[in-house]
Amino acid sequence: MRLAVAASLVLARIASADNQVIAAEDHADVTVGAGAQQIGKHAEGSVSASAQASDVEYTNDLVSTFAADSSAEIRSASDGRLDATGALGARLGGAYIGIPERPVFAAFGNLGFGLRPGLDARRDVGRSGYGSATGGFELGLAFHHGDRVVGIGFLDIEGGLEDQGAAQRATFVFNVEAYYSCRLRADARARCLHVVDIDNTGVSGGTQAVVTNLSFVRWTGLDLGGAWGDVGFGVITDTAKLSTEDGHGNVVATVATKDLPIIHVGSYDAGLATMAGPVEVDLRAKRTGFVSLDGDMSIEDRASLTATLPIAAHAKLTASAFLARTHWWTSKTDPGSAASTGGGELALDLRVHAFDIHAAGGVARSFYAMLDGATAPEQPSLGLRCAIDVKHSIRNWTP
Repeated sequence: MRLAVAASLVLARIASADNQVIAAEDHADVTVGAGAQQIGKHAEGSVSASAQASDVEYTNDLVSTFAADSSAEIRSASDGRLDATGALGARLGGAYIGIPERPVFAAFGNLGFGLRPGLDARRDVGRSGYGSATGGFELGLAFHHGDRVVGIGFLDIEGGLEDQGAAQRATFVFNVEAYYSCRLRADARARCLHVVDIDNTGVSGGTQAVVTNLSFVRWTGLDLGGAWGDVGFGVITDTAKLSTEDGHGNVVATVATKDLPIIHVGSYDAGLATMAGPVEVDLRAKRTGFVSLDGDMSIEDRASLTATLPIAAHAKLTASAFLARTHWWTSKTDPGSAASTGGGELALDLRVHAFDIHAAGGVARSFYAMLDGATAPEQPSLGLRCAIDVKHSIRNWTP
């Protein structure tokens, strides 16, 4: 599959003795992409999950945001080892007309230093801190009439660089959705239909690969009488290709799957959200395909449960749990490995003046029970993690 959508993006060149990341020292037309398969989005954070049937509102205003956050954590393994550290991150974003999940136009950038995978993180990075820089934009054609929003040809395009010790990865992701239709409801969650949502993620560095998470159809915000449901199905494959082009349309380089097994497997995405008195309960199950920083092809099946209780005007208490089963392959001839992870967490979220504070403690059988510097986490073990995160966000921010 050749994706000929180009974005002018400045990327830094990362090279090693044996491998060179596909990037450019100067301005270049690079085919990049966007989607949900970024380690800066998924391998970081606490044990939590929420259904995709989220509240949605439509805005005609330009919205810009800047957020900076810092975090500190203490981590302990079952053998008594302790580890403490901190991290810094920033995000800049802006969006024009549209709904948050599918804006007519949005641009964003993320930068993080000393990022560390949470106990619930999928098997994506090595057991140490890492740095991440990503940038991209979203673009789509949408029609708004009354309580209906209909979109055609939504694009989500992003490029990123991740660095962890000797391991380096350039990520090119291209997400395209053929059609979506949402009914906005003031007293309930928006009900949406998404048709043919293709998420292509290409990685280059130690290994070249492209993984496609294709959703044929997905419904979100289904009214189930006191509950809201999401359901979708599709396929995961690694046979697609992503191409980079120069300003004249000539192919400069192509990212394709090499030395990994060819995968074709069905996928699913299901969620249920409801209220149990004052407690909001979210349940989700999902299968995802991805390539880790060390170049392994992985398939993860994950189930998560979250219960949230508001305890004040600007405070909430959240209890969450997850179970996951991961299969991964290191080469075409590898028969594959598998491991199970799972655990739970209790978290408190507060807003104090202009700062958002998240304090959490959790226990889990995890690939990241202790961050000992191993480049390829093999089998999970039991660990404890306590962390506090402080974030400051500015809405309608101008430099």
